[in-house]
Amino acid sequence: MGKKDDYQFDYLDDNRRFADQINGALFDGEQVVKPEELEPEETQTVNVGSMKENARNGAESIRTVVDKARIWKGRKLHILVVENQNYVDYQMVLRNMFSESIGYRKQWKQKKRVHTEKKDLKGRDEYLSGIKLEEKFSPIITLVVYFGTEHKWDGARCLYDLLDIDDRLKKYVTNYRLNLYDCQEHDTFDEYKTGLRQVFETVRYAKDKEKLKEVMEENHEAYSKIDSDTKDMLEVLANVKIPEKFKTIENGEEKYDMCKAFEDMRLEGYEAGMADGKMAGKAEGKAEGIRILIQAYQELGLAKEIITQKCAEKFEIALESAEKYAEKYYV
Repeated sequence: MGKKDDYQFDYLDDNRRFADQINGALFDGEQVVKPEELEPEETQTVNVGSMKENARNGAESIRTVVDKARIWKGRKLHILVVENQNYVDYQMVLRNMFSESIGYRKQWKQKKRVHTEKKDLKGRDEYLSGIKLEEKFSPIITLVVYFGTEHKWDGARCLYDLLDIDDRLKKYVTNYRLNLYDCQEHDTFDEYKTGLRQVFETVRYAKDKEKLKEVMEENHEAYSKIDSDTKDMLEVLANVKIPEKFKTIENGEEKYDMCKAFEDMRLEGYEAGMADGKMAGKAEGKAEGIRILIQAYQELGLAKEIITQKCAEKFEIALESAEKYAEKYYV
């Protein structure tokens, strides 16, 4: 897996986040799955057929990876994290169908092995089936999480979407439906209780800086204390850089102030704009440049004292001079 996939894989390795993802996406935030109820389940790479079989049958070698799985009260839960940015897997329906079929077949083989050892199958039907009539399998629930920042999921959501089929035939063809969570289809994320909320909010509004600023202001406490894992996810998924200078240690844990980092990025954007002439091109002399900078900083909500210091540093003037400019142009 690449760097992006590694972060996503590790992030959901925490049972709190795993349960939060399931509860938020499938149960509207109701705390149905508890972190302490989750048991480990090995991630598997499944190959369909050997290379010889595929060559003989003219088929491609197919590989499915279960990104993160847990056992919950005997049920298998697994989450497939779709690569971020604008990648949509148009054969995801087939991928999920195959993965779940392999999972059920694995359960059947385990049951059959036990019966073979016990030699307790009776009659032709049980012997040929490898299981008893009354035996049941544990359900497998797959959740596909799409972190796309460019556009909404536009791929198939069920098997019917992939088939060239008319209504007369549908009742004879079993449909398969994706459990898909696309954050671009949501405007609020109150159902999430961990850092996943900040991750989804940031990815959702990555292209709308004003809306993202509004969201951070409404939930300032959480965004000013982002944990290190969430910080890594945000940097990878939404290209949000949170420098080490915004790190603090709280109860032995690293916390990052995304609010300050966000404002710092916006300030850098304004300053870069002035440097390459986008803002300063219309300025007539240093005074006009200072006026533009003061008003730009004021729009970002910076205090007058901070603006004064910034002006002094940016234009290499005495603090007293910067104070005079601030008095003149600060509205």
